[in-house]
Amino acid sequence: MRVALLGTGLIGGSIGLALRQVDEVEAIIAYDAEPSTAARAVERGAATSAAASLEEAVEGADVVFIATPVRTIPELVLLAASRAKSGAVITDVGSTKSRLVVEIEKSLPHGSTFIGGHPMAGTENDGIEAADATLFAGSWWILTPTERVETSAYRSLHTLLGKLGAQVMALDPSRHDELMAVISHLPHLTATTLMNLAGERGKEHAGLLSLAAGGFRDVTRVAASNPDIWLDICEENAEAIAAVIRSFADRLLELGDLVQAGKRSDLRERFLSAREARRDLPGKRVSGELFELHIAIPDRPGVLADVTTTIGNLGVNIEDLQISHAEEGGRGFLRLLVVGSDEASRAAAALVTQGYDVRSLSL
Repeated sequence: MRVALLGTGLIGGSIGLALRQVDEVEAIIAYDAEPSTAARAVERGAATSAAASLEEAVEGADVVFIATPVRTIPELVLLAASRAKSGAVITDVGSTKSRLVVEIEKSLPHGSTFIGGHPMAGTENDGIEAADATLFAGSWWILTPTERVETSAYRSLHTLLGKLGAQVMALDPSRHDELMAVISHLPHLTATTLMNLAGERGKEHAGLLSLAAGGFRDVTRVAASNPDIWLDICEENAEAIAAVIRSFADRLLELGDLVQAGKRSDLRERFLSAREARRDLPGKRVSGELFELHIAIPDRPGVLADVTTTIGNLGVNIEDLQISHAEEGGRGFLRLLVVGSDEASRAAAALVTQGYDVRSLSL
């Protein structure tokens, strides 16, 4: 199999790295608007060679992945379709689909196959240096085939994505955009708003941002993403995003009224329903009460190994962990999730014996 990779940033580079581990893939030809980026993709092992032009990259390709900003995808699909061999499957990784799929299919040459795609994976980092071969392992990869897509072409792409470790789901393009507005686009815009609010307050109150704890950092993480990508997303999915923002704003104002009126029972109901919904998110299932251990740690080599080895020697399993570094440097906080009151108590006691400051909180 010969694969053309158009765009070698975080997603494109990660696709290339993952494809290199698929036996059937013999060649990955990379093309990027920045030649040095495509060359770096080759150096990192995300491609077998770099092409000087898009036409050169797609010549003879069986599959073409387009991993570029949304606004550029339609033009690149049509260019690829004009040069790729008969039967080639062209797909993209854009996070909006409705207008894009309609626009492409209006001009797509007869006999060419385009299947819209959207891997539900990524980080706040970007660029080829952040690419990771395991980025898609266990993640959903949405495909938006239309009636003109032949079953054999869809099955071929579905199989290949499965070999990257992804779980594939097919959705109607419009339905995809409605769902993304809720679970992807709104969270980013919310994080952006919260971060800007905190930044403005930080100018009024020196040191405010230095007080930001794990919760604030968790919910604003995505605000560090590439802004140009999000400008395109907002333009492409404006209607669905605007609708969900209005719904969210109404709910937030309602919550504010409950807070101001001191309606504890109603507030508690909102908190409980949110907690249950959060716990129902797909992921690792655990049985028993979860406890979070907050551990103050020095920022030096070997600390993480020391903590995890101490807990592992007790036979206590760590369900999840996160490290937060203090702004002034030299120290940080490690947050560990374990199941069971006894396990949490034994782990905390062992770490205290080792000289660590530990707090245990029931979730």
